[in-house]
Amino acid sequence: MVAQVRARSDQAKAARRAQILAEAHALLATTRYPDLTLTQIADRVGLTKAALFSYFPSKEALFLDLYETLLGEWLTTLGKHLRLGGTHTPATLATLVTVMLQDTPALPRLIPLLAGLLEHNISATRATTHKRWLAGQLHDLTPLVEQALPGLPAGGGIRLLTYTQALIAGLQPMSEPAPAVREALASSELSALHLELRGALQDSLTALYRGLSSEQPA
Repeated sequence: MVAQVRARSDQAKAARRAQILAEAHALLATTRYPDLTLTQIADRVGLTKAALFSYFPSKEALFLDLYETLLGEWLTTLGKHLRLGGTHTPATLATLVTVMLQDTPALPRLIPLLAGLLEHNISATRATTHKRWLAGQLHDLTPLVEQALPGLPAGGGIRLLTYTQALIAGLQPMSEPAPAVREALASSELSALHLELRGALQDSLTALYRGLSSEQPA
């Protein structure tokens, strides 16, 4: 560990926060969230664990920030694709979403943690800020989704995006089982139970988008 000078200016503090998030992002690529510690992150940044708490009050708060960073970038990229114009079928929109998620592999790993872990051990103020941020992100994107998928009813865009996240939250952990389960599924008689995320997500999203875009107004 290389000790770093304490960040004093607002600019330096923002840069240090970004560095901490970048190191957390890098560690998440090789380490399961339950096995990842704040001490590991602090060591990589050159801080003590106590100093790290001045930037993020908990592990959950740190990874909630990382989730917002990655999701915000992902939604911005999706918006750019949709602003190019044209329309999608349920299958082509599902393909776009699936491929984009593969380009940001840490995001699908964080999504299953959101409701069960990352939104716990944070303050009510932080929770409100997070939900308002998310609502703002979806408010800007949902009209583009509704224009891109013919047949999607008004208001259907936010349901589509919300259900997409729910599907990822369920499917992703099944595609990365615990070591003992992975070993069991390696046997030929159980191999059919192994879930490959890209194919399962593609199928599930296509079915979801087809169902939502075929709904008839009451």
